[in-house]
Amino acid sequence: MHTEQAEKLSAAFAAYKEGQINLAFDLYKRLADEGHAEGQVFVAWMLSQGIGCTKDEAKAATYYERAAALGNPLGCFYFGRWLTKMGEHERAYRFYSQGAQSGNLPSTFRVGYSLARGKGVNVDLQRAYEMLKAAAMQGHAYALREMGVQDLRGGRGLLWMPIGLLEFVLALCWGVAVSVFNKDSDLLRG
Repeated sequence: MHTEQAEKLSAAFAAYKEGQINLAFDLYKRLADEGHAEGQVFVAWMLSQGIGCTKDEAKAATYYERAAALGNPLGCFYFGRWLTKMGEHERAYRFYSQGAQSGNLPSTFRVGYSLARGKGVNVDLQRAYEMLKAAAMQGHAYALREMGVQDLRGGRGLLWMPIGLLEFVLALCWGVAVSVFNKDSDLLRG
């Protein structure tokens, strides 16, 4: 990142922390319009929530897509979530896959979930378990829950069904524990 962009990013973050939300939005937007992926993600998030600006989910999706095009893992995940919301599961899967390849934990979960449920891709339980397990091993509560659901349904055979119940209960307990300390954790983002 260029020194000038780093300074702008720092100024935007400082404005946000100081409660100067409109200024923060303007600073992030300038960065975003210069092609700065992290700035694009922040602008998209602020637009999606109506923070420092008028809420506009379609415009937010545009900024997420721009960030994703630059290879930003958060941009990939959030643009995938927007596509999922719009029912465009096949496109969403492609962005989740791109995010997962960059190591984005919620994207890894979403790839596994999509493979398990046939959302935008053919059902592939073996690969789904691999992706869900990769996310669950990093503490992703929804990944552990989905493994439990699939095992309860007999996805890995009858012997796994009781383990599925245990996985499901553990996921619920883990999710509650994580949310007590950080409700915005990637471990709960799905």
